[in-house]
Amino acid sequence: MEKTVKIIGVSKWLCFPLGFIMFFCTQGSFGNIISVILAVVAAVSFWVMMRSEQTRLIGQTIAKEIKEAISETGNVESYIEIKRLKSGIIARVYLINGRDKVSAVHRAITRRLEECTFKKYLWIMQLTDMPGKGALKETQRMLNDQLLEELMSKRKGDKD
Repeated sequence: MEKTVKIIGVSKWLCFPLGFIMFFCTQGSFGNIISVILAVVAAVSFWVMMRSEQTRLIGQTIAKEIKEAISETGNVESYIEIKRLKSGIIARVYLINGRDKVSAVHRAITRRLEECTFKKYLWIMQLTDMPGKGALKETQRMLNDQLLEELMSKRKGDKD
């Protein structure tokens, strides 16, 4: 997977020759202004498409590593949520009735992610235990509030 992510990372730079090809092929039919617009749209679209696929593969790999760490620790029902932000990836792990296994799962995930090649993209990992599936929305709100407070304190610390 690491090789695929690197290939996609390099191939996104093909947006410039593709934009030039678009300009060259449409210049005779549409004129310079429309050809430039089409070239820019083609180049930016290709860049965004490659970038989103790269982050999707990274998030998928991180989720797979977390899932394997949970399964090797014990039979705990869980949900894994991956959020992609500009500054990195946020991974959330919701354990369902994993009371006594939470610390073991946390250690296993941490150990597994330390070995993962994409750990540099993981910005924040949140792990929580829920009483049941019905508490998912409430737990998400709680984690969102916690994340917001952490980001605000980090931002305030950067300004000082």
